[in-house]
Amino acid sequence: MKNYTWQQTDIQFLEAILLATGGEGGAPLQEVLLMADAADGTVFELKEIEEALIKLVAANVVTITKNKLGLKPDFLQQYEVLTLQEGLTDNSDLLMNLLQQQTITDETIKAAKEGELKKYKLKNYYQQYQEQFG
Repeated sequence: MKNYTWQQTDIQFLEAILLATGGEGGAPLQEVLLMADAADGTVFELKEIEEALIKLVAANVVTITKNKLGLKPDFLQQYEVLTLQEGLTDNSDLLMNLLQQQTITDETIKAAKEGELKKYKLKNYYQQYQEQFG
């Protein structure tokens, strides 16, 4: 089995989704990217977003509904429990720990690519964002 490792960009992207959604509902890619930029000046490349999304969907952390990115309720619940316990010390460590507890397999990667991500027009949304804000 291939070992999927979480990159710092995955964490930053997840953090941006958290910020953009406020932990509720979903947010369009544009809002997520604007949030990342506003938070710490992070500008993602398309490839980074693609890789992060595939892993986050495969790990059952992120959902794509009606072209919006959101977080799975059970992941959100784990996150909230931890932030209450730990206090908001270092968010990225906390998210990294949470992500490392999620299971990703070749099957879930394949399912993510052929399911939610197949219909999601990531490239188009990314281009729209770049045209407006790039």
